[in-house]
Amino acid sequence: MVKSIMQTMNQMRVYALFSLIGLVVGIGLISCQSPESEQQMQSEKPDDVAVSQHGQSFKVTKADLELIRVTNTSKSLKWPVSGRVVPKNTTQLFSEVQGKVLNVNFRLKEGISFRKGEVLLSLDGKEFSLELESQRSAFLNILTGMMPDLKADYPDNYTNWLNYVGSYEGGKPLEELPKTTSEGERYFVTANQVYSTYYSIKALEERLGKYQILAPYSGMVTSANADKGSLVSPGQLLGTIINNTSYELEAAASLEIASKLKVGDRVIFTSNEMPGKWTGNVLRINDIVDAKTQNIPIYFEIEGANLKAGMYLEGKFSGEAYADVFTIPSSILTRDNKVLLLAENTILSKTINPVEFLQDSIIVRGLSDRDILIANQFDVPVEGLKLSL
Repeated sequence: MVKSIMQTMNQMRVYALFSLIGLVVGIGLISCQSPESEQQMQSEKPDDVAVSQHGQSFKVTKADLELIRVTNTSKSLKWPVSGRVVPKNTTQLFSEVQGKVLNVNFRLKEGISFRKGEVLLSLDGKEFSLELESQRSAFLNILTGMMPDLKADYPDNYTNWLNYVGSYEGGKPLEELPKTTSEGERYFVTANQVYSTYYSIKALEERLGKYQILAPYSGMVTSANADKGSLVSPGQLLGTIINNTSYELEAAASLEIASKLKVGDRVIFTSNEMPGKWTGNVLRINDIVDAKTQNIPIYFEIEGANLKAGMYLEGKFSGEAYADVFTIPSSILTRDNKVLLLAENTILSKTINPVEFLQDSIIVRGLSDRDILIANQFDVPVEGLKLSL
């Protein structure tokens, strides 16, 4: 009895050992399966599901796709441009002479409007004026002293010099000297210091004119640094004036937009603060890029009512018109200028021609009307894939 039980236990051990050996051999065969065999198994899968992503196969149906139907049209782009209104002329006034500011004809106050040629400020130049008159009298003495010799040696031109001396009026600028008629006469006049004295007096007359500051154009005073009765020195800043009848708009445009503008282009501007429209024409385009903003300054000559310095205006100008184009999202164009299309339930690729790159879209040519674009993005190639029904 005991012997029979022992034989049975020995048989069970043998069966268990053979089973374990068989299991180990089976695992080894599976782990040693060749790549060719694995590829053969994959190739046996249907075409409409043979796409893998992150190691997992998936099916694509029409409901999974974001589709865009193509309709080619003509398109004219509108490019934005904006900037601030600035006076066409801004002038800082400096004193070139020294003197006290007079109360007469004083117009140098903030907000004061003036016309071209109007006196903005007068300095006391009485002392300088008297000195100038003294120089004129000395010059008249020189001319009078040489008249007898002129009459004797150069009688042909004597009358002209006599009339010049007779026309002298005190307090008025000297007239132009008579022309000499011979080389000897010119030497004689030069030797009597006529020319040197004459030009010295003309220089003083020019300096006397600097005691009054005249408006170079019609405009308005924006700042004033001198008041009535104050003493000013040469080089002192007296104030700032602007031309409030003629304005420019200074805009900063990107390199792309600046390349599309040219001198003479017209833009209509508007304001968010007040109603109205203003016409701007490109006056000049700077050729230097701002290192901080990477923009190019563009200046417009702006016209219209109620313009004021500092206003912020916005406008758009029409760029080149394109025919037979379509706008697609930037994300669906590949590096080799291809897009995915859906045709007869199959995903295909097509090469197109980008025409204009916008902020988040691209204007392209090469698509046919009624082409169906696929806007989805895939991590794996899907060209040639048939959709699952």
